[in-house]
Amino acid sequence: MNWFLRDFGYDTELLGRDEVDERQLVGLKGVVKISHIDFNGASLLRLDGFAPAGRWDELSPANLDNPQVA
Repeated sequence: MNWFLRDFGYDTELLGRDEVDERQLVGLKGVVKISHIDFNGASLLRLDGFAPAGRWDELSPANLDNPQVA
C-alpha cells in the first residue's frame, strides 16, 4: 500500500508516520493497469500494476517494445 500511495502523490509526512487520512486521498493521480480473469466461473478484476501519472507515456502499451523502457 505504501508504494501505491507514494507513487500517486500521497503526503510523504503522513506516509512516514503510517497515517492514512481519507481526505488526503482525493486528487491523487496515477495509472493503474488492470485485467479481467475468469476463475471458477466468476469474472474477477486483477490489479496488474500501477505507476505515477507522469510515467504513463513510457509505460503505455505502445512503448513496451522500446528497449529504452526499464
